[in-house]
Amino acid sequence: MLELEKVTKRYGRKRVLEDVSVSFQPGLNLLIGPSGAGKSTLLRLIATAEKPNGGVIKWAGKAGAQSALRRTLGYAPQAVDLPEDLTAREFALHVAALKGLDLGAADKQFGAITDAIGLHADINNRIASFSGGMRRRLIFAQALLGAPRLLALDEPTAELDGETARKLGALILERAREAIVVMTTHLADELAPHAVSVLRVEGGRVSPAQAGALAA
Repeated sequence: MLELEKVTKRYGRKRVLEDVSVSFQPGLNLLIGPSGAGKSTLLRLIATAEKPNGGVIKWAGKAGAQSALRRTLGYAPQAVDLPEDLTAREFALHVAALKGLDLGAADKQFGAITDAIGLHADINNRIASFSGGMRRRLIFAQALLGAPRLLALDEPTAELDGETARKLGALILERAREAIVVMTTHLADELAPHAVSVLRVEGGRVSPAQAGALAA
């Protein structure tokens, strides 16, 4: 289980999240809310990309377990600077090495994931040649390497056509059978019936979404 207890995040004098207490169970956990409400900030905190200014984040009942969490984390941020001079495959293997994964197994898994989302034909091309949608699929694919027990996904289907977005959605639901998946997505209406929780982020608070309130 992933637990946040009275977590606060501020940038200067601006408080983005205030006294957030929420737990995430295995399965799909959707974050909804207006733009700029703090959804991406919450995901960065969960992914240990940033530290809270106050409060505690617990993984498997333990506070301060960042190292353990990172070993089983898959994170797909909405925006990231990718190494333009590497091929997609080289980048994926670099991520796998950082995670301490078996490179042979990771390479096979990357091939299967990219085949499922229509990127396999381009994995030996340099990232510099990739479109926005291809980069989005690559960021998603690297997050799934190693079958992580925690997935933090920030708009993974952005910039994708409907068919490709549905393919990603199917892989997310498959992983949610075994892992905690916390994500933001414009496909909330489609995925909500499969979610174990739908949470609204607004005004610095996180609360269960009201029925019929999926629209931002």
